[in-house]
Amino acid sequence: MRTILLNLLPLKNHCLRDVPYTNQMIRMITFTIGGGAYLNFMGNEFGHPKRVEFPMPSNNFSYSLANRCWDLLENEDVHRNLFSFDKDLMKLDENQRVLSRGLPSIHHVNDTSMVISYIRGPLLFVFNFHPTNAYERYSVGVEEAGEYQIVLNTDEKKYGGHGLIKVDQYLQRTINKRVDGLRNSLEVFLPCRTAQVICI
Repeated sequence: MRTILLNLLPLKNHCLRDVPYTNQMIRMITFTIGGGAYLNFMGNEFGHPKRVEFPMPSNNFSYSLANRCWDLLENEDVHRNLFSFDKDLMKLDENQRVLSRGLPSIHHVNDTSMVISYIRGPLLFVFNFHPTNAYERYSVGVEEAGEYQIVLNTDEKKYGGHGLIKVDQYLQRTINKRVDGLRNSLEVFLPCRTAQVICI
């Protein structure tokens, strides 16, 4: 994986360069849409380039793959960004107890725009899986009127994102417009291949 990521990053083609961001989105949707548990394999939290295998008869009890390359966190931006994202995703669960909430209420799936949105507990999750299209004011339904705050954004620079969502866009007020069968809506900026967690 490391070789693939390093070879793809310098390319100008956004579809290929954004592989780490898509990885973050897939991890977030898997973590937040599943049931009450989450399994992450050793090294996945920072994009480990090799399999981790403990000594056993099939590898002649070798220790050669029984380690993780922690030094990648010092040398490679991609690995450090993935690790930072994974830590903040786990912190989100610690603070908001995402996994102990009921199952999510999926209320928006648009195959054309490639946007998925759902609510789990007090959190609204919005994903733009489109490889090239960004949406400046994408309407997503919410039930409660009021102010909403972005608490996790995959486009942040500390995760390797482009930082297109500015700090003044983190706090938003609802609009009295029925969307997705819900009484109110938010108009959110959705850069391509990004996800946001918004606290109600």
